[in-house]
Amino acid sequence: VVATGPLELAYNLHVGPLTITKAAGALCLLSFALNSLRSRRPLVVDRTQAFVIAILLFAALSTLQARHLNEAVTTTARYAGFVAVFLVITQIGGDRKLQERIAWVLVVSATVLAVVGLQAYFHGKSFVASPAQSNANDFGFSLATALPFAFWLVRTRLTLRPVVVAMMGTIATALLLSLSRGTFVGLGAGIVFLLATERRRFGLIAAAAIVATIGFVAVVKTDPARFHQALFAKEHVAQQNVATRLQAWDAAGNLAAEHPFFGIGPGNFRFYYFAATSTPPGTANLYVVHDAYIDIAAEVGFGAAIAFILYLTASFLQLGRVIRRRGPAESYARTVRVSLVIASVCAVFLSEQYFLPFWLLGGLATAMSREPANDNAALTGGL
Repeated sequence: VVATGPLELAYNLHVGPLTITKAAGALCLLSFALNSLRSRRPLVVDRTQAFVIAILLFAALSTLQARHLNEAVTTTARYAGFVAVFLVITQIGGDRKLQERIAWVLVVSATVLAVVGLQAYFHGKSFVASPAQSNANDFGFSLATALPFAFWLVRTRLTLRPVVVAMMGTIATALLLSLSRGTFVGLGAGIVFLLATERRRFGLIAAAAIVATIGFVAVVKTDPARFHQALFAKEHVAQQNVATRLQAWDAAGNLAAEHPFFGIGPGNFRFYYFAATSTPPGTANLYVVHDAYIDIAAEVGFGAAIAFILYLTASFLQLGRVIRRRGPAESYARTVRVSLVIASVCAVFLSEQYFLPFWLLGGLATAMSREPANDNAALTGGL
């Protein structure tokens, strides 16, 4: 399930009518349910679960009155898949060995995504680093939220450190070449937060910056003309993008005010965009609001948006409590918290509620907060 997060952006994979993410989520929930019935393991109950289930309920009710039902059903099914993954992670995510495996799988799959994005850039399929069939913002967001886990893995096993450093450099290089400004803001916020809470990590951040810079310069030097062309294209559309996003935010805010309870329907913003912005049909359509918080309010209602914000806030506070315990999960909790900060800030400029990181990070936060402080041996990694 963790691997499908980045890999769905790299490859257009389906299992029958389902995307690989939905299929993995369904399989994850089914296998956990069967295991729980057999083992009779007591279930973890937490308020974050109530917030997440509330989001899904609002989405389901919103679907019933959506103008474009097919898109609403598809989007709600995606929400349901992530809710299933979140609920399973809250039950089993406190296991230290599983946490390490999650970090490895996430970083390896993010590296694969980064390589695919760089290949598309080199072969001229995309003017920035991003798979041809994916959006550069989604690509950058996935890499940025995985990067803290690469930092954490650097300090796990000495023999594997060169491999981890290589993966970190690949991810960072592809991230920089995505030229995703929203992702850069989120990543910058994560770095500032890390330095503010852990000044002793300055050396590690500086070393990572050097690795990323070397990789970035090496890639640019292979074909300077291509990079300058990408930079020119990005600058050319930058002002227009700012204007259209401000327009989209205003339109989404008005739609949320007009449909405060259940919104206009999950995934339905694209069908309201032209009328809401007084933009003539035939011009470029914005499929999403480019702000997860306003997006949820417009499509699913204020109740869902508030539940989403409460969920993120509760997850952040849970991670803080785990860190203050000074227990074996402290270093991993710091990693998850930095990734959550990156994701939450990115969400101000990107609509990323439809992707794995938010739900994986929150599930890990809940699971770790419910574990005893002295549970199992400490993992050796750290951020």
